Amino acid sequence: MDQKRIAEMKENPKAPYYIVYEDSALLVVYKKREVFTIATPDPKTYHHNLFYYLQAYSKANHETVYLIHRLDFETSGLMLFAKTPAIQNALKTAFETHDVGRYYEAVVKESLPVGKHYDVQQYLLEEGANVHVSDPEHGKEAITHVEVKNPIQIGSALAITIDTGRKNQIRIALHSLGLTLLGDKRYSANEAKRMYLNAYRLTLPESIPVAQRVFSVEPLWLNND
Repeated sequence: MDQKRIAEMKENPKAPYYIVYEDSALLVVYKKREVFTIATPDPKTYHHNLFYYLQAYSKANHETVYLIHRLDFETSGLMLFAKTPAIQNALKTAFETHDVGRYYEAVVKESLPVGKHYDVQQYLLEEGANVHVSDPEHGKEAITHVEVKNPIQIGSALAITIDTGRKNQIRIALHSLGLTLLGDKRYSANEAKRMYLNAYRLTLPESIPVAQRVFSVEPLWLNND
């Protein structure tokens, strides 16, 4: 897709996503905040979710799109979709074996020293819509790496990578550190207008037979210095 078309989609407030990259194997999109990845039991989401829109887009091009992973409703960022079952299986395996690089940025309200690192290992148990910290016997391992990158007017911008991909993982990790993720009403009880969590970069391993393996968008809050 050309840059003009991408710019048009970015500026369209009604579109819940824009396409970052597309070829015969992959569709990479940027999901805007407050959009479900797939439909929920709420009928309002049956035709208003990212996967529904991408299925319609692909059908119009006589193609099929396959789901790989998800982002929370409140989280914005890059998402990968496959165009063939073989690529879907390869990508799902790469996510399961933690071979996909997943880079996030976040903003917490606390003023933190630049360069400070946190490494969080937890075991998370998902029970319906709720996720909480558990133990190795009942929960799934969740490893989160956090680095303080730069101060901004409303707090501290963080660079975050995850070795695993659990539901609400980053939000729970930050909460466990005593940090307040801006806009996270569930764990941080913060009422900012948006949740300040954004997935800005994805990298794929050499084992995936695709033409491009690194995808990124300009970070929202991290300095590029």
